[in-house]
Amino acid sequence: MDRDTLREALEEGGLTAYQTDAYLTLLHRGMASATEVASYSSVPTSKIYDVLRTLEDKGYIETFEQDTLHARPVDPQDVLEDFRERGNLLVEAADEIEKRWQRPAMSDHHMTVFKSDDTVLGRAEEQIREAETGVEVACQIDQFERLKPVLKEARERGVVVKVSVDCPRDPADLFDEDLGQYASGVRACYIPGPFLAVIDHTKTCYTPNSRASEPFGLVFDDAILSFIFHWFFQTCLWAIWEPIQPSHDPPVDYVNIQGFIRDAAPLFLDGAAVAVTVEGWDPASNAERSVSGTVSELIYPGRYRNEVPSYEELGGEAAMAVTTPDGTFTVGGWGAVFEDVAAERITVENIRFANPTDT
Repeated sequence: MDRDTLREALEEGGLTAYQTDAYLTLLHRGMASATEVASYSSVPTSKIYDVLRTLEDKGYIETFEQDTLHARPVDPQDVLEDFRERGNLLVEAADEIEKRWQRPAMSDHHMTVFKSDDTVLGRAEEQIREAETGVEVACQIDQFERLKPVLKEARERGVVVKVSVDCPRDPADLFDEDLGQYASGVRACYIPGPFLAVIDHTKTCYTPNSRASEPFGLVFDDAILSFIFHWFFQTCLWAIWEPIQPSHDPPVDYVNIQGFIRDAAPLFLDGAAVAVTVEGWDPASNAERSVSGTVSELIYPGRYRNEVPSYEELGGEAAMAVTTPDGTFTVGGWGAVFEDVAAERITVENIRFANPTDT
């Protein structure tokens, strides 16, 4: 480091220009009288005594009488420690400023707009790490790789995870591991799309992976907006694509009643007894409520014609009746008002047909 750069650093550390010049002169000469320091530096003779005493008070030098006032640098350990502390403080301040710029608090509003898609992925990681019920993710392969650790943690906590991966070619060539450790279901989407994560029905992270004139991302905590993005995921990024890996046998979990009815209707119409456990809340009191029993009726447009419903039909009315030893209870989905239970999670415990040979 040259003298000018060192001078600038010392001044940034709190010394004045005169104090810096005097200190650098003493570092170079080792020991000198006050008048010598003044003559070898830019410090006026009239100010040199005050400058040296201030440097001594700050711990940079020591002064002593030897006919006249002399000065010499002291062991710089304390000075170095002070500089390092200042440096660490500045580094920590820089990190905190960067963190606050990338992650503004959302306490005063529901939506935040970001200029960096990487920031949106980072926020998705945080929210998936805190997920309690369900996660729906649409992403590119590299984004899936980045999210795997938090998705695996979510699965281990019992969270229902659905992932739609943008695959440019046969997914069998891309994934040679058991994806069940990361997701309840994984599907390959062959049309490039956005990054989307819907967490616990209320939080959403979104950024277009392409086709945007400038990069941007949205992160919001709002049940209505999340419901809209959930349906975008369900109809455009999930239902129309084939699973990469076969579905698991019961128990199978659902976090929306539409997905359950869509899968259960063919079995129910064929006479299967579908045993379920429903966890949710009472729409009237908002108290937690759960029921376990057998599905005794499915309610959706076209049910009277014994037709398997499309997702478009399930976008309207979608409910079911579950018969338990304590009676029959109606179950609705998000925003249920008239049903006995608003389902947060539906677990298929067992599927039985009247004739065992048909299973």
